Amino acid sequence: MIKKFFLFFLIFQSLSISISYSQSFRLQRPVANNIQTNGSYLYGEPRYGNSSLAHLGIDISIKYDTVRSASEGLVTFVGYNPADTIGGYEPGGAGNYIVVRTYWEGKLLYLYYMHLQRPLRSVNDIVFPGMPLAISGNTGNSTGPHLHFELRLNTSSPSGSRNRRNAELWCAISGMGAIYGKVPGAANNTRVDISPDPKPRPPYTTFSYALTYNFNDPGIGSDDIYQENYAIGDVKPGAYTITALGGAYRRTVTVREGELVNADAPTAVAEEIQIKGFHLYQNYPNPFNGGTWIEYSVSSSEYVTLKVYDVLGKEVATLVNEVKEAGIHNSQFSILNSPLPSGVYFYQLRAGDLIETKKMILQK
Repeated sequence: MIKKFFLFFLIFQSLSISISYSQSFRLQRPVANNIQTNGSYLYGEPRYGNSSLAHLGIDISIKYDTVRSASEGLVTFVGYNPADTIGGYEPGGAGNYIVVRTYWEGKLLYLYYMHLQRPLRSVNDIVFPGMPLAISGNTGNSTGPHLHFELRLNTSSPSGSRNRRNAELWCAISGMGAIYGKVPGAANNTRVDISPDPKPRPPYTTFSYALTYNFNDPGIGSDDIYQENYAIGDVKPGAYTITALGGAYRRTVTVREGELVNADAPTAVAEEIQIKGFHLYQNYPNPFNGGTWIEYSVSSSEYVTLKVYDVLGKEVATLVNEVKEAGIHNSQFSILNSPLPSGVYFYQLRAGDLIETKKMILQK
């Protein structure tokens, strides 16, 4: 019953109206921070063996280790053949793989975890960020053990038109940022250089320049908000110069921790498109023991609920259940003398049609 309730909870949440497009990462990275994304084979670059097409995801150099869920969602497909070494379940040779369906801004988003050694989840399992999903592997059309991480928006079809998105603009190594832009008039696969070296080393060992996307591949799409034709992920905080087309395209940007920066922004004006006022902040402290504070804001007088759920979707506390005036508010979640075990919990703010959910960790 709990599982069915939380499935309804996820579906209902997906139907809410959300109109905040902030310049921040939308997903949790599916691997540990000490594991690099393969900088020599990025999203949108010419595909090995057929340069007229493109690489449709990112490859992360994880070798037979735990792959974790990058989002909350529902497992919709598990392809597993213990004897699979080549081929796979769909064109391109994905090998063993898992698909998780979630939502972004009211749109279906499918997260593909490919070339796995074996899955740790089953179809219809509900997952949360950080939950173990699988053990990475070398199945399907693969040249070595790694995770191929792919995002498909609106449709999960492998032949979907422009339905892929660059995962480097959705998640990053903790403490890093990312840069994106659009080189006007650039041909596909135009080199885009960045100076100084932006990569954390270690873990990075591969080079850091980017190529403009190969839009000859009908699956390659730009972000719905950013509309980029190149991106540079896992960028250390700092100031950088980006050049292309022999210097005809030249941009200087400053990247801060956890930020995505538009290299083409004409001013330093914040690029968020959002309704001012509605926001759920990260609890503090986090992780916590004994109690934690949750801050939130609403843009007008609204009936507000703030509730806490465990990983199975069971409500464990109602912190707010009343009308709140416009402004910033605080609520304490105290677990003194509480039987709640250590683990991951989720807190959710609702105000009218707006919903926001965040994760917190209890450590006793």
